[in-house]
Amino acid sequence: MLVTLVAILCNGQLCMEKVVTNSEQSGITMASCAMNGQIGIADWLAHGPYHDWRLERYKCIAGQYLPKRDV
Repeated sequence: MLVTLVAILCNGQLCMEKVVTNSEQSGITMASCAMNGQIGIADWLAHGPYHDWRLERYKCIAGQYLPKRDV
């Protein structure tokens, strides 16, 4: 089953969804996503273009996920 890890990031009043990874890229499972998703997102934020953004929340989605434009 395909699993997608999605981060909801905010910078002031602007918030957006970003796909962090999926099971095709990293081999995550639904259980590992739910338990360790924050660790993966922290690393992703530290090494990516969104390091100044604040993690509002994250979600693990079964299947492929297309982020919403604005949250």
